[in-house]
Amino acid sequence: MDDALIRFRHAADRENRHRRLRRRYSLELQHDAVAYWQRRRREDGVRTIAAALGVSVTTLQRWTRGSVSRPRFRPIEVVDPAPAINASAAAVAIQITAAGPRVEGLTVEAAARLLALLR
Repeated sequence: MDDALIRFRHAADRENRHRRLRRRYSLELQHDAVAYWQRRRREDGVRTIAAALGVSVTTLQRWTRGSVSRPRFRPIEVVDPAPAINASAAAVAIQITAAGPRVEGLTVEAAARLLALLR
C-alpha cells in the first residue's frame, strides 16, 4: 500500500471509530479519495480502487462525479437552411461530433418537435 492510501484508511477509521454501519466521511477525506482515484484510475478500475480505500463503489463514483465539472448546457446555433429544390425531398443529416450531435436539414419547428419527443 502506498502512503496516501494508508493515511486515508487511518483517517477514515479515526472519523468512524464508533460507527459500524453508515460510515461518514469528511469533505477532506472525500477529496483525498478523489485525488487517489485520479492518480490510480489509469492502472486500476473503480472497483479495485474503492476496495483499497475501504468504501463502496457507488460512494466512490458519487464522489468522483462531483469532482468533474461539466457545463450544464451547451451552446447551439440556429442557422437558416439553404432553400430546398423539393421540400418533400429535404434530407436530414445527423452527425456525431466531439462537441455533441449535430442535426442538419430541420426547420426550427421540426427541431423543437424532435427535442420534445426526445425528452
